Amino acid sequence: MAEKRSEADSLLAGLREQLEAYRKVEAYSTDELNLVREAELEKATAVLAKKQEALATVATVEARIAPLKAKWPEMKALVPADIRLSFQEVLGGLSALLERLIALERETEEVLTGQIAVVRKAAPAISAEGVRKAYGVRPEGKKKD
Repeated sequence: MAEKRSEADSLLAGLREQLEAYRKVEAYSTDELNLVREAELEKATAVLAKKQEALATVATVEARIAPLKAKWPEMKALVPADIRLSFQEVLGGLSALLERLIALERETEEVLTGQIAVVRKAAPAISAEGVRKAYGVRPEGKKKD
């Protein structure tokens, strides 16, 4: 029973670690959305790199606690009620945070989609001839006069 308690404590600690990493992801996602709204795409790209680092932390923790998660059904029956309550609180926090992250990602996608549509609409179609003229290139086979 002591072993199951130790495993439960380790699992709970890992879930809390994930929760903290996801909070960082949420902060980066919020910053990213604001930068995308302001069309500060270079800054948004830098924030995206930080967000990816935080997500890598989540993945590392997940790999570490995956075996413990698999044992949760048998652990759950052996841990005290207060520990189960702690699990519920952390899992509830993770669930709410993930819902907010999904909403942020969707909103960022919508803003980017709108910006892309504006750029496509505003960009004039340039013919191959227009490109050649702009760069002073003659069509193949044509000699200089």
